[in-house]
Amino acid sequence: MQSNRKKTIVVVFFLACFIFGLLAEAWAGPPPSKGRRHSNRSFQGHHGVGFLGKGICPQIRKTVQAPDKILTQRNPLEKNREVLYAGESLFQIEAQPTACKICHGVTGNGFGLMAQGLNPPPRNFTCRSTMETISDGQLFWVIRNGSPGTGMPAFKNLKDREIWQIVRYLRTFSEKNR
Repeated sequence: MQSNRKKTIVVVFFLACFIFGLLAEAWAGPPPSKGRRHSNRSFQGHHGVGFLGKGICPQIRKTVQAPDKILTQRNPLEKNREVLYAGESLFQIEAQPTACKICHGVTGNGFGLMAQGLNPPPRNFTCRSTMETISDGQLFWVIRNGSPGTGMPAFKNLKDREIWQIVRYLRTFSEKNR
């Protein structure tokens, strides 16, 4: 009888721990995406995240202009969850030769981990006044070909659709209700 009671206590204990784990996960709330629950990104500098701040705004500099045919192109992808999630995944993690956040920062402010050594500094995508002057086609072209005289590499290995997904995601950084 004593042995059955001990077994019952052990089972109840492990069951309680399991239920508590589930509740703790639920209380933490759903991850915005990619498992990051830190909406204010207060874990600055952690694992290549970069630093918080408003970034340089407006950001005035000369970048080689895309050919007219590309410069005037509008993003052909509709703004929806799938496209934004794919763009975020590429920006934050998957793009090669390096994830965009390494230089541009996880919040798009241009304060990524590698930004400190770059001159000119990486583009600040949170600056509305700067982003309003850059066409979707120009963003596409710079991602595809890089930007001579800056630290921006060419991402020739990305498919057109992937670049347009990144462009769509970049636009969210400067939106009013972000």
